[in-house]
Amino acid sequence: MARKKTNNDVPTFDELLVPTIKALQELGGSGSIEEINSKVYVIAKISDEILQVPHGEEGKISEVDYRLAWSRTYLKKFGLLENSSRGIWALLSSDITINELDPVEIVKAVREQNKLTPSKTKTTSTEQ
Repeated sequence: MARKKTNNDVPTFDELLVPTIKALQELGGSGSIEEINSKVYVIAKISDEILQVPHGEEGKISEVDYRLAWSRTYLKKFGLLENSSRGIWALLSSDITINELDPVEIVKAVREQNKLTPSKTKTTSTEQ
């Protein structure tokens, strides 16, 4: 499942999957990263204090925004979202039923896909 939280109050990326879909539905099916994130903050009731937690040592983005990026990636790989143009995300179907979404199943399916897809960075022993 998801990695262990470094800050117990920051939601994990898999906890943000359903709020991300809800946000896009409320935005009419598509939106910019900033629009989606802002909606998710409200839907998931993320406090300003949690939104200030930086990601990594440099802290150029918040930990929540970092995890939301992973949520969008997983939803795209699962076939629910598309990244139609830079910074714009859209639902692939307008009739997604929130109650039928299972974050555990989404994570499991995407990770299974990743196991089946050969990595571009790995080299075989003959290539070395």
